[in-house]
Amino acid sequence: MFKEWASHFDTPIGRCGLAWTEAGVTGVQLPESDPEQTVARITRHGADLVKEADVPPEIAEVITALKTFLSGGPTSFDGLRLDMDRHSAFDRAAYDALRKVGWGKTVTYGELAATIGRPNGAQAIGLAMGRNSWPVIVPCHRVLGANGWMGGFSAPGGLLTKKELLAREGVYPDGGQLTLFE
Repeated sequence: MFKEWASHFDTPIGRCGLAWTEAGVTGVQLPESDPEQTVARITRHGADLVKEADVPPEIAEVITALKTFLSGGPTSFDGLRLDMDRHSAFDRAAYDALRKVGWGKTVTYGELAATIGRPNGAQAIGLAMGRNSWPVIVPCHRVLGANGWMGGFSAPGGLLTKKELLAREGVYPDGGQLTLFE
C-alpha cells in the first residue's frame, strides 16, 4: 500500500476533496453539508492533507477537470490513473467498463453487468456503484435502471445530486420534470 495524500478545493457545487497515492487517485469526495465533513471523509483512510497550491501537477490537472465538470463543461477523465487497491475484481471490472460511457450518455445496471460478462448481475452492479470511490471520474451517476428509473446514488445529496450531475451533461431521465417520488 502506498502513502496517501488528500486535498480539498472549492467548486461550483461546494467544497470537494481528492485523495491519491503514487499509484493514482484513490478517491473523490463530493461536498458534504459541512466543509469539515468533506475533509474528514476524504482523509478517513489516513491521508496526509496537502494545500491545493501544493498538489503535484498531475493532481492539479484532475482538480481543474473536476471543477470544469462541476461547472457543466464537457470533461473526460480518460487515461487518469486510479488506485483501485481497496476494491474487488468485480468492482474494478464494473468501474473500468463504466469509464467508457462518455459525456451525456447513460447505461442501465443490466447493460453494464452484461458488458462485464455478468448478464444477471444488475443488482451487484448497483452495490458496486454504491462503493464507488470516484464519483464523477467513475461516472456512476450515468447508471440508470431499466426504463430510465433513476436507481440510487450514495454520494452526498443522493438522487438530487445524481439528477444535477446528469443535467450538467444534458441528460434528463425523467424529462426534466419534478418528481415527488423515486
